Amino acid sequence: MSMRRLLAFLAPPLFLAACGGEPAGSAWAGTVADSAGIPVVNNPSEGMWADGEAWTVVEELSIGSLEGDPAYQFGQIGGVEVDGDGNVYITDAQAQEIRVFDATGTYVRTIGAPGGGPGEFARGVSGVFLVGDELVVPDLGNARVSRFAPSGDFIASEQIDLAKGVPLRLDMASNGRLAAQYRNVNPADTLAEPTGDPIVTLALGGATPDTLGVLPPGQSLQIRGGQARIRQFEPEPIWDADTDGRLLTAMNSDWRFQLWAADGTLSRIITRPFQRKPFTDRDEQVFKEAMLDLFRQQGVPAEAAQNVLGQMQFADYYPAFVSLALGPLGSVWVQNFRTGDELVGAEGTFNIQDLGSTDWGVFDAEGRYLGVVTFPGKYQPIRAMGDRFYGIARDDLDVQSLKVYRVITDPGA
Repeated sequence: MSMRRLLAFLAPPLFLAACGGEPAGSAWAGTVADSAGIPVVNNPSEGMWADGEAWTVVEELSIGSLEGDPAYQFGQIGGVEVDGDGNVYITDAQAQEIRVFDATGTYVRTIGAPGGGPGEFARGVSGVFLVGDELVVPDLGNARVSRFAPSGDFIASEQIDLAKGVPLRLDMASNGRLAAQYRNVNPADTLAEPTGDPIVTLALGGATPDTLGVLPPGQSLQIRGGQARIRQFEPEPIWDADTDGRLLTAMNSDWRFQLWAADGTLSRIITRPFQRKPFTDRDEQVFKEAMLDLFRQQGVPAEAAQNVLGQMQFADYYPAFVSLALGPLGSVWVQNFRTGDELVGAEGTFNIQDLGSTDWGVFDAEGRYLGVVTFPGKYQPIRAMGDRFYGIARDDLDVQSLKVYRVITDPGA
């Protein structure tokens, strides 16, 4: 199956292909069925890891502090990239700049500045990617993508074609291409059924854009008859990509995934039993209070905040998961979702940034469910590269830092 047909096939969700050997642990209790020549891996609820065999994560690097040198103080970390020498590039959406640190976490330089001129960024700039020998920075506030040499020298900016829609997510695809998922929020025929989100490679440096496929329609934001309908926690397509050509996607309403090889062929479908939790009136109260607190912190006028909350709607059920990631040894990682009651706990309050659980379910390269890996609290991985997860950590004052965790796949080593 070609890559162009790949995502259009996605009525059920989707994942990625890989290969690997037998993991240590108990015998697998699942089954593998055949569907038109495609293996369907049906997992039990229990994982394969026996006591002492589960993978773990260990902190390898931390960049950021509450006090001291301002270069180490982050307002809002948006994205991270690492080059072949181990230099770390971190975007700060609040400061509107990129800071570069060496492999030991020592500050090297700053790239960019706030503004709309050449080499400047609008507020909210997030991702940063190495495409070939250039740093590529999507800057949605300025509706463009800016290109820099790793040294920080500005090369050029290219406009983002917003006629395709709003880029919801960007990630590196195969062959060093940067791809964006577009959501059309102003369709020509507002009464038509949603057609899904295309994933399109960006036309950087004169390259021809390529549509990799179309994800299933998201249901949290839809336009009908000229009216926008927003319902929090309705099913949405989630995906991750790797530079080796692997692609991982799924609808977040169920634990049913598909894995695809670098050539775009469907390798397998993975399932695991899951029952979505209902969203209750108590949950709605908890989330609206959390949103109101966030609006206060951001300086949103009280009347405007109440108007937004008054129009906010919620799905009948929580999502099945929050995030997906491609991990080491061909593994697939799925971050659990926490309900309002789980988030509130004994303290009675929670931060809206803590929707994702610290627990991630892990499948091996064959699609067999291994078990759970737990990250520290107040930590959200935002990118996986090799056997390392790069993510945002927050202290008790919600001050952010970047932390890198290495996955230990052989606990006995």
